[in-house]
Amino acid sequence: MRREDLEKFAFLYMCREKDRDILLGKERMTFLDFDRLLYLTEILGLNLYRQEIWNVFAGQFGEQFQQLEQLYEETFSLVSYAPEETEEEQRQQWLRDFCKTAPDFVL
Repeated sequence: MRREDLEKFAFLYMCREKDRDILLGKERMTFLDFDRLLYLTEILGLNLYRQEIWNVFAGQFGEQFQQLEQLYEETFSLVSYAPEETEEEQRQQWLRDFCKTAPDFVL
């Protein structure tokens, strides 16, 4: 089995059913789902599957990428910007949620 297939199989096994349905095209992926799933695969070191997710889904989020770029440009021009929830806090929450729903492994 190729490494790409192993990474995909491992992630699909570990993630919750809703994410599996999104990645398998049974449910629509939102931009937040896209960002979260890329982050989780990066943290888990599943770089080949992360690239596959990017290749399959990134094209549908061109408008959101442009909006983010504009937001970043506007944000960096402000001196005192303090979002309610930082990006790092949100990512830590995604990781906690993923770990809660991942199956237990017995070695």
